[in-house]
Parts: sequence; structure tokens; C-alpha cells
Amino acid sequence: MKNILRSAARNRSAVAKLLLWIGAVFVTSNVSALTFPLPSDGNIVGQIQHATVRPGENLSTIGRRFDIGGYEMKEANPGVDYMNPGVGRTLVIPSRFVLPNTSRKGIVINLSEMRLYYYHPDGRQVSTFPVGVGQEGWDTPLGESQIVRKRENPTWVVPDSILENHKRLGKYIAPIMPPGPKNPLGQFAMTTGFKNIVIHGSPYPMGVGVRSSHGCIRMLNENIRELYHMVPVGTKVTIVHEPNKLGYLGNQVFLESHVPISNTMYTGLSSTDTLVQRMANKLGKKITIKHSEAQRLRSQPLGYPALIGNIF
Repeated sequence: MKNILRSAARNRSAVAKLLLWIGAVFVTSNVSALTFPLPSDGNIVGQIQHATVRPGENLSTIGRRFDIGGYEMKEANPGVDYMNPGVGRTLVIPSRFVLPNTSRKGIVINLSEMRLYYYHPDGRQVSTFPVGVGQEGWDTPLGESQIVRKRENPTWVVPDSILENHKRLGKYIAPIMPPGPKNPLGQFAMTTGFKNIVIHGSPYPMGVGVRSSHGCIRMLNENIRELYHMVPVGTKVTIVHEPNKLGYLGNQVFLESHVPISNTMYTGLSSTDTLVQRMANKLGKKITIKHSEAQRLRSQPLGYPALIGNIF
């Protein structure tokens, strides 16, 4: 299992580097946030969909049609070529989600699935978006903070760490970048209390849904525009790393598994038995699962909820 996860993590890194090399690829999109009513009994929202590959599409552009990130598409469609998935092929759209095991308040970002959840103040709805997170060596931190500042058409003052990195690599970068179509922060930016961590748009849509940033949270321009106008300053921000999420609907139990981000700061993964015991304690009921199916999903993550057991 460890070898499989290491291989998957390497593939994820390779995909991210390929997308960064490709650079800016602009796609027309009318997608708005995936918004769901919060379940009163259970913690799963959305439904699996399917789509047919059109000429010129890759997994990133197909996912964008449904507000799904590129690597989410890759996990859900194992063996499919990222850049050339095959015109006419039917793909799984992993638009069903187990909500992260956190309080349902404010913004929650799960690094392993590269997805942001925003719990509306009315306590009735959740909106969710794909995001780009810190690339290897520029890890996005875990913990709790809040939105401390919001800016439209932001100027990017390049952090010293990024300036020094470019200098080391013999590359020039202007220390201050004015607003405009090439500004890495896009049109909207929300600064968090984490040092140098901003939730922002991007002129590089294929850098969303992969590990691509210097630690910040990258969003599609159409998504950050929508989130920006929903979120007030002071909103709680929680960043977690939950590659395995246990969900339930009715008397059925589901496991949603993702490839863990390969970094020592993201260790401490819970076993399936631990997740099951926590749920059983919370519900006050007995849960039985198919351990072989749970092990298969954790070894070969699909990135969407799959049935593994029942509640009694």
C-alpha cells in the first residue's frame, strides 16, 4: 500500500509540474458554485455525474464544466490520460462529497482533496469549490484562522521568500505587480491570518485543482468572484488534511479516499477502524464495514464516496 501511495503522490507532482509548464489556458465557463442544502441526517452532499469528452478537452477543462478540479477528475477516472482522455469517452464526474470532519462554520479547506467548503451563515447550505494548494516545498499550513482583509483588483507585493527563491534560480520577478490580467492574485483576493496565505483568483486556470501555488489557495476567477461577495471579513478559516472521510446516509456508510499529500507535516492519518469507531460513538449505533473494500479504496483512491458498510 505504501508503494502505491508513494507512486500516486509522485504522479500528482508530475501532473502539477506539467500544468504549470503549459501555463495560462483560458476556458469559457458559466459554472457557478456547487451549493447544496446541509443534510439534517448524514454528512454527504451532491450526486455523481457523467460527461462525454469533447474535442480539445482534457481532464482539467472537463472538470471545470462541473466545478471539479483536475486532480479530482484524475482520481475518479484511473488510467485515463490527463491531457488526451479520448474524444467520445464517458467519464465519471466526482460531484458527490463527504463533508470534512470539522465544525460547519465558515471556510473549510481540505488539502488532500484540494477543495474548499463554505458554510453559509444561515446554517442551511454549503457551497464548495476546487482549489489549488501549495506545491512541494511551499506547503499550505494547517490550523484555524480567519479572513482579515478583502481586496478587489489587488496589487501583489511579492513576499521576500518568493523573491529570494527566484533570485536563487536566476529568475527575475518584479517586487510589486499592479492589478491586471497577468496579476497572479486575479481580480479578487482575501487575506487570511496565516502568514502570506491568501485565497485568490488566478490567470492560470489549470493551476487550480492541483498542487501549484507558493502556499496560497488558488481559485478559478469565476469562483473567487462568487465566494468574495459571500464571505465577510472575520469569517473563520479552517485548513485540514483529511485524505479519508467517512460518511453516512440513512443506514449506509461510505468512504471517500484521496491520495495523501506527501509531506511530514501532513502525517497522522487515521485508520479506517478509528474513523468507524468515532462515527459509531457519535451516532450511538453499531457499524459494520467490509474491510477489504475499505482497504482497496485507501490503496487506490477514487476521490468520491463509495459504499463500504451499514449502520444498525
